[in-house]
Amino acid sequence: MRRSCAALVGLNALAANADLVQEGVLKCNVEPGFGFILGSSKVVSCVFRPARGRPEYYSGRINLIGVDIGLTGLGQLSWRVFKSGPPVRRYALAGDYTGSGAGGVLGEGPGAYPLSRGEDKSISLKPLPGKSTGLNFYAGVAALTLQAADEPPTEAPPGTGLQTPQPTP
Repeated sequence: MRRSCAALVGLNALAANADLVQEGVLKCNVEPGFGFILGSSKVVSCVFRPARGRPEYYSGRINLIGVDIGLTGLGQLSWRVFKSGPPVRRYALAGDYTGSGAGGVLGEGPGAYPLSRGEDKSISLKPLPGKSTGLNFYAGVAALTLQAADEPPTEAPPGTGLQTPQPTP
């Protein structure tokens, strides 16, 4: 009985994910900062490159509630954007996303959490390899808030090895 229940749960999870369609890639520059024992909060500037259409710019903040200890330099986080239902409209990524996870950075390393928006999780952000520098350990719940922005993301400083997210022509 336990095996059949587990199989049924697994099939339901697969069916839910089968409806997701990749809409594009979201790439964000993240300001440097300190991790405090109970969390952190950092400003982000992002560009969304949809599979079709013009790039969209966003600004916002990423917060971590949980253990976040260390120091990070300017970083870059990237996610594949998935949507269930009809294609996303322009600036539909504006909103609040949450997710949980754990990780760390020793020198250079990734740092994105899988995130989703709303109770129905109609938009999901799946992490791609990013770039962050510093010495940091984190575990907890992440919250990303995005608002539409009128201008491209802030420039990545010279000598950091980071690239300013560029729109695809």
